[in-house]
Amino acid sequence: MSAPTNSFRGGPQGRPDTDGARQLTLKLLVTAVVGGVVYVLTNVLLPKEEGPWQLVLSVLCGGTVLIVQFMASFVNQLGELKEVVEKRFADIGEATKLFNEVEKLRGDGVPRLAEHATKVVSTGPEILHDFAHEEINRLARQMEKLTNLSADCAGENHEWLINLTEHTRRSIDAVSTTVVDDGFWTSEPAGRYLTAQREAIDDRTVTVRRVFILKEGQDRESLAALATICKEQQEMGIQVRVVPQDRIARRLGRGTMIDFIVFDQAMSYEIKADLMEGISSTTVNADRGEVQILIRRFHQIWDAAKEPQDEPALNGLLDGVPDGVPVLPDGTGPDAA
Repeated sequence: MSAPTNSFRGGPQGRPDTDGARQLTLKLLVTAVVGGVVYVLTNVLLPKEEGPWQLVLSVLCGGTVLIVQFMASFVNQLGELKEVVEKRFADIGEATKLFNEVEKLRGDGVPRLAEHATKVVSTGPEILHDFAHEEINRLARQMEKLTNLSADCAGENHEWLINLTEHTRRSIDAVSTTVVDDGFWTSEPAGRYLTAQREAIDDRTVTVRRVFILKEGQDRESLAALATICKEQQEMGIQVRVVPQDRIARRLGRGTMIDFIVFDQAMSYEIKADLMEGISSTTVNADRGEVQILIRRFHQIWDAAKEPQDEPALNGLLDGVPDGVPVLPDGTGPDAA
């Protein structure tokens, strides 16, 4: 740890005071030298003159030199003071501008962030300070990205997903591919996500629609799991439909299919899968043109989909047909009339 400094003394050894004493001593020395030179000159040039005027003249010249030195020093300090004042006024202007911008934000999140950030970086171990600084920088980078109406991150960001759900006022339209969703709906984030959707439906009458896209060649076990998921979400008030992947291909053409959610017809949440069918990145986007593209795609997929009980691959499973009993394409058993 370095020795503490004092803003008035400028360092651990009181360096500005030492410099000030040195400068004062130098001024007095110059004054004495000038006075002595004047006294010697008057005695050399006018040796026959008597009286105290030689001493008075030397003191007067020395005093004049001392006053001139102090005036020069004062002018220098006045210039430095002007620079400091101008800098302070510039800082005040920046602070005022920042304060006016902060006032536009809802709630007290930014003031609380500033208050607690200053507390964190002044207490605890150094690693805590580094962690806090990195979190602040990460948030700053994210806010900077959002000025362009879009932000992304590696992997899946469940906090973004739940945050958007909790602040939705009108509608949530989601397209979920079972390629990406394998295992998600039984995870802890999914539980929080569904809870947020249920509260949105019950408390704010938000309309939630979800289309599950069936990948080709899914076995009966995965279809049964999907049927259970559809039934649970329907019971929560979510409108659920299912569509096979090949039907989407015929309707929309071949291309990359991504999972996406559109919140309030104004902001999208998109997740992209990598070659191993894992989630490579998440993007939130509020660009009107790009969101409109996803809205149109959702409507096309929604129109091509069917209710789970009307989809041949799931209708028997939703009705609780035991394993081993064959299901006909129309969803009935072999003994149906």
